[in-house]
Formats: sequence, C-alpha cells, structure tokens
Amino acid sequence: MADLQFQLTDEIWQDLVTLEGAPISAIVVWDQSMLDEALDEPPTPANRPFVDIDLYLANQVKLELYGASITIDEESDPIIGLNAIGETLARHARNGAVIDEVASGPEEMLVLILANDQKESLLVAVSAWMEDTWETLPEDAI
Repeated sequence: MADLQFQLTDEIWQDLVTLEGAPISAIVVWDQSMLDEALDEPPTPANRPFVDIDLYLANQVKLELYGASITIDEESDPIIGLNAIGETLARHARNGAVIDEVASGPEEMLVLILANDQKESLLVAVSAWMEDTWETLPEDAI
C-alpha cells in the first residue's frame, strides 16, 4: 500500500499517467469524508460538496480518493449533495467510464478527468489520495 499523497509531483504524475485509459470496474462513494474532521460542522448529505471515493480499475488498481469534488467542466460549480454526486458517478460508470486524463489543479492538486462512451466527462479534484490493489469488488460498489 502506498502512502497518502497530497500533491501531484512530477514523479507521482509519471506513475499515475500510466492509468490513463484504464476502465473503471466499480466505484464506491462513502457517506463521510476524511475532510469532515477539519470542519467546524460536518456537512449534511444534502449539502455535501465533497466525498471520499474508491475507484476500482480493471487492471486491479484501486484509487482511494479523499475530499473529492466533482464537476462537469472547469467552469461549473461542484455537484452538491451525496445523492447527486452518487447518481452522477453511477450514470457515468454505467456508460463505460475510464480515466481519460491525469491532470494537476491549483496547488498541485490531483485532478482526474473521467470520460465515458457517451462522450461525457467529469472532473474529479482530489484533496488526497492513495493507490492500492484489489482482488474482489465490494458488494456496495456502483
């Protein structure tokens, strides 16, 4: 298991860019986030602006994404609400989601651009992440 990462360095980017084009086998969206502890008052499910997500890739790589916000493009506001975020990711996954691109956001933040067979994209800006492997998909996966 790798260490928790907070910034996308050149070395880490070179490792992650090998995941571009990897199909997403399953997604798990958690109802709480690692970032909740840093807030004075945790968000409710309806007003949650970020989530923790596990991406299970077809090549047996699992990306644990912490404090992820989801947008449909660079000009859009993040999708708000646990249900809205989960439904957006589920719809995207049902249409053949892949990691289209690994990019860098403000302050060297990891941004994953997910694409699908419908030519739709999602930008997933991540506060922290960890790379691992998986053997079996969880039952509650999307």
